[in-house]
Amino acid sequence: MFTASGEPVVASLWQRLPPNGRLFVRFWGGVSVTALLFAIGLQEWSGLHPKKPLPSSSSSAQQTANAQTSPPVLAETTPPAQQEGTTQDAAASDVVPGVAPIPAPIQDMLEAVPGDAGHSLPKRGPKGEQARDVYAAAVPTIPPGNARVAILLDGFGLSEDMSLNAARSLPAPVSFAVPAYAPARTSLSEVARKRGHEIFIALPMQPSTAPMDDEGPRALGYDHTIEVDKDNLEWALSRFDGYVGATNAFSGLDGDAYAQSPDFAMVSHELEDRGLLYLNATPGTQRIGPVMEGDASLTMDTDTDAAGVDGQLEHLVAMAKAKGSAVAVAGPMRPVLLQRLAEWAATLNSQGVSLVPVSSLCHNTGGNPGVSPGQPLHIAPVPQSSAPPSAEKVGTASGTRAVSETPLAAPGSSTASPGSGSSSR
Repeated sequence: MFTASGEPVVASLWQRLPPNGRLFVRFWGGVSVTALLFAIGLQEWSGLHPKKPLPSSSSSAQQTANAQTSPPVLAETTPPAQQEGTTQDAAASDVVPGVAPIPAPIQDMLEAVPGDAGHSLPKRGPKGEQARDVYAAAVPTIPPGNARVAILLDGFGLSEDMSLNAARSLPAPVSFAVPAYAPARTSLSEVARKRGHEIFIALPMQPSTAPMDDEGPRALGYDHTIEVDKDNLEWALSRFDGYVGATNAFSGLDGDAYAQSPDFAMVSHELEDRGLLYLNATPGTQRIGPVMEGDASLTMDTDTDAAGVDGQLEHLVAMAKAKGSAVAVAGPMRPVLLQRLAEWAATLNSQGVSLVPVSSLCHNTGGNPGVSPGQPLHIAPVPQSSAPPSAEKVGTASGTRAVSETPLAAPGSSTASPGSGSSSR
């Protein structure tokens, strides 16, 4: 072909393609455009509906385990009424049929501590209610002619496992003493209360073996001023609530020096004013002051084997039968002690002996029929260099206690005259 000017016309590439070539290009061009449009549409759709990543096999297994055991999931799906019922059921598991629980702390019988919103001091109630009555354990029925024994287990609260074991394995009349330095564990006290165990606060007091044995920075000391001792006493009494009284039994020691000094009269008056009991854990020593109190007949060595514990419990029974009643202080707690106590308690009725709470053997006057009157200790100032304690000492730093029915030797008693009295203020 030629143009009007006579020049030849050059054909385009498309025109030079044979018919089958043009058909090939049209076909695959259409396919490509369709695929491109499909890809664009798919991308837009994915943006509107993002995919969730598939979990790995390990994470899937972990999620399954969490779904079965995780408390938060249960809390989200459990109705509030059902949750409350579950909590009440768990608390009710420590209520023993036929055992009267100790009442919870009563707000009207608590006095706020100035400057310490988290702690309270016990006081008499608006109608004259007293802690020694309200928080005392119930006395079981005593067959006629039966002697009475009471056990104060000291060191409760220092070990959570042993404390729970003691509260749940020992009969309700067994009483517990909680050291003032023990961590605040409301749950332990709750278990003891629900299972009928009365609680004493264990006061740190200066022992006759001081300064070798130290009952801590808040100990009551006969060489302190009255102001310091009263401040330490109020600190100790405010550590927790709902106890029946106080004692000088303190994790294997008994604070015998301060407890038998004239300075203790301040403690006695304070406890009486607040409606509390006092258990004197030093066998054979004289009571001091007006507070309603009882006396330990013996203290037990808990750092011994089963045969040793059994022998001391037999001695306690013999004392109770001879004198009508007897009180034992045992501590610190050890597994063999708890196991032997539980088995021993189950045999008492067959021996003509009844286990009763410590509070039931505390009296205002007349003394405990299970204890001899004893003589007062004359306390002298602690010497700067003390000789090692004699074998008669009841308490030592290791917590070892020996069965004893005689007064402890006072510090410096070998040189002190009967009229030496307490240290001067």
